[in-house]
Amino acid sequence: MTFGVAGGGRISASFVTRIPHLADKLGPVAAQTYRLASRIVNSIGAGHAVPSFAHLDNSPLILICAPCSSVAAIDIALGTAIDCRGKTILLCEDGADTSHLSSLRALGAAVGSIQTIPGFNGRRFVAEGDRAAMRQAKALVRHMGGRLEEVDTGKMRMYSAALSFGTSLCTPLMDASLQCLLEAGMTKPNAVKIVEALFQTSARTYAYAGKNRRSSPHAPSDLAAIKQEIDALSLSKPVLAEHYRQAVALAAKLVQSSPAIAAKTHS
Repeated sequence: MTFGVAGGGRISASFVTRIPHLADKLGPVAAQTYRLASRIVNSIGAGHAVPSFAHLDNSPLILICAPCSSVAAIDIALGTAIDCRGKTILLCEDGADTSHLSSLRALGAAVGSIQTIPGFNGRRFVAEGDRAAMRQAKALVRHMGGRLEEVDTGKMRMYSAALSFGTSLCTPLMDASLQCLLEAGMTKPNAVKIVEALFQTSARTYAYAGKNRRSSPHAPSDLAAIKQEIDALSLSKPVLAEHYRQAVALAAKLVQSSPAIAAKTHS
């Protein structure tokens, strides 16, 4: 598999640099300026800089490795510089998807996007796009000894939302748990260790529970305990009481909206 690169930014941090025998696989490297293309080649020790995107016209596979803010300009520049028909173009940048490559798709290119999935040491990837592009993405990941997960074309934002739920949106829950332990009188070092253990245990339980996973975060018999906890929080930290109340209510709505739960309800 040989390919060209349309680049920008710090490609040295991209998963593309981990492709085995990169020096043999990578051909022309183009960027908005020849100076930037040369800098990219020097930083990754592979490929050869070319003065314009037009020099990528002989590459049937082109990888776009650039920050999201630069992708729209590259999309337009490539579209005016090469014959897109018969080419596969993969966007290799976290947070970007094929909606950024509308011009290239309209001109006949098979387009796709591929990203690394956090938490797997760069060995697991997610991709979406046209069928031909997915074949190339699979071959690329297989060549790196990784595993590829596909999502529906245009649904990468749902995948990004999943990352947010599992990372940045999870952090306030951990902080709320920590604050409760501190308010209960624990020292911070011990409280932090307990929060870490709680969330690790919850993640493992969720992952391995399978069909026996609890359908609701709280059983009806827990309602009295929930009220007592909210009352305690209200006296000590009202903002945590409101957080707790809203979390329980939203969790109940989420469970009821689950197709699996709905099926059980109507069976």
